[in-house]
Amino acid sequence: MRVIFALCVISLIALASCSTNLHPRGCIYIMGRCYKECEEGTHSYTTGCGPLTPEPTCDEPSPVAGKGLICDYSACYCDSPTVRDTTSGKCVTLDKCPKKKECN
Repeated sequence: MRVIFALCVISLIALASCSTNLHPRGCIYIMGRCYKECEEGTHSYTTGCGPLTPEPTCDEPSPVAGKGLICDYSACYCDSPTVRDTTSGKCVTLDKCPKKKECN
């Protein structure tokens, strides 16, 4: 009987410590509430309270963190190895980025 009781207690503790992740890719948060879930192919990015690193784009695939602190910023950034095509707004691989016209 004690063994069954112990197993029940352990099971209850295990279930209580589990959390369900309602937003596996993350969210854009506004005032601490999930405003919009990140779509497939993206993930949540937040600065917490630190420097902002812009999202990698076709024009700037390796952005550098800015100076200064930004607090409570959140956005959905493209999953690596994709970058944001700023023309279409979609996440694409670098080889799918629109070609730049060269000036003569």
